[in-house]
Formats: sequence, C-alpha cells, structure tokens
Amino acid sequence: MSAAPSVHTITSGDRLGLTLFLAAVIHGIVILGVGFGIHLGSGERTPPMIDVVLVQTESPTPPEETERIAQADQQASGQAEEPDRPSAPMTAPLPLPTDGQAREQATPTAPEPAPAEDIPVLAVEDADTPAPEPEPVEEAPRLDVPSADRLVERSLEMARLSSEIRERTQRYAERPRIHYVDALSARSAVEASYIESWVRKVERVGNLNYPDDARRRRLDGSLILNVLLDREGRVLTVEVASSSGHQILDDAARRIVELSSPFAPFPEEMRKRYDQLMITRTWVFQGEARMRTRF
Repeated sequence: MSAAPSVHTITSGDRLGLTLFLAAVIHGIVILGVGFGIHLGSGERTPPMIDVVLVQTESPTPPEETERIAQADQQASGQAEEPDRPSAPMTAPLPLPTDGQAREQATPTAPEPAPAEDIPVLAVEDADTPAPEPEPVEEAPRLDVPSADRLVERSLEMARLSSEIRERTQRYAERPRIHYVDALSARSAVEASYIESWVRKVERVGNLNYPDDARRRRLDGSLILNVLLDREGRVLTVEVASSSGHQILDDAARRIVELSSPFAPFPEEMRKRYDQLMITRTWVFQGEARMRTRF
C-alpha cells in the first residue's frame, strides 16, 4: 500500500518573502531608468533649440572643441565657468589705446599739375578781336598836411587854452571857504556864541532904527535874509532870499545890517575851518515897532 503525498502549507513567512521579492523587482525597474513624461500632441511639440553666435573675427584654424555655431571659425580665448554670449546682435569692437591727443583730420591734397609740355594748348588767332583794356588803378588818398600858417595857428590856440585852464585852476584853488549857517546846520560852541552875539547886535540896532513909514502904517511881515561876512567881520553881500511883500520892510532889513557892521572878527577856531560865513535868518517886523530875527 502506497503512502499519501504530503501537502505543503503556505505560511505567513512565505507571504512576506513573496511581497519583499515583488517590491525589490519594482524598485529595480524604477532605478534602472523607467520614467514617466508628458506626451504632447503633434501640433504642440517644441522644436529643438540651437545656440548661434555672431562673431566679429575669424580664425584660420578651426577649434578642436566647439560649443556653439557661428558664421565663421573662431578660437576661444581664456576659460570661464559659463562662456559669455553677446547681449546684442552686433557688438562694438573694443576701443584701442591712444596717447591722449586728437588725431588731425586729413585734408585732401590737390593733384599736382601736369608738366607744361603735357598740357595741350589750343591757339586761336583772330585778328578782329581787340586786346582787353587794362583795369584802372586807384590812386592812394593824399594826406592832408597842414601848412606852416595852420601849424602856427594851432600852437597859439593850444597856448591860449593852456593859459585859460591854468587860470581857472588857480582861481579854484584860491576860492574862499564859505560856511553856511541856517536852521539845519549844527554849530560848535564857539560858532554858536559868535552867532548869538551877531543876533543881539542886529536886533538892538534894528529896534533903535525901526522904519518910520512902517511904524505909521503899522506894517508887519517876515522875510528871509542872507548875510555874507568875511573873517574880519565885514559885510560882503546882503541878499533877500524871500520877500516880505513890502518893499519898506525889505529895504529896512538891508539898512539895519549896514548900520550894524562891522561885526566882530572870527575866532581862531572859525578861521581854521573857513574864510567866510553865510548867515541865513528870518527877519520878523511887528506892527508895534519891534523887530526880531529867528532861524
């Protein structure tokens, strides 16, 4: 009697081994290069790209290794991690070193004339054609040379003008120094004392010699009188700058100044500063036979 065949039971360990085997096979397929990509339609395929460089120079020997396509062979110079590419379609050449001086612009030279024997000469004889008349020559302008009488006359005129200028200069240098005293002038102590003495004398003489016609007619008014004195106190001029409106009062003011002169000589301090003194004051005639002066 034959023995029954043995039945092999699948255990959990068998299942785990099979699972690990399948996982190793799948990972091997992925690692060995099986990849996935996006498939584009026939109308959306991107054409292959080619780098083309426009070069400015050409090398007689083609390079052994090339990285780009150009219209001519060119040897590269130097090494770089990323080769430079021109940023514009046409690049300008590098500037050449110069010595700092501007170059002179070449001027075209005229061609040298051909020798006389090589130039053909056409001789035309015409007995009826008259010879050209010579152009008139302009005469040089004649210089106006003064005569001897004119030179003498000019010399006398220059001498006369020189003498006149000298006389004017001398008169200007010798002109008297005039000082003006009016309501706006500032006076020193010595000058103020002299003016006060002059005023007291004029008013005293004026009240003693008040014009009779003005007293009888009871005339009153005011006038402005300019009196010029020299350094000795003598009266040089008397001028009515502004009339009172009555001729009697204007003439009385002049007469009072004449009766009051001469006045005291200038003190030494005043003599050093000026030679003449112009006193400008307002003369007031009152109807009660009284007169006074004020600035």
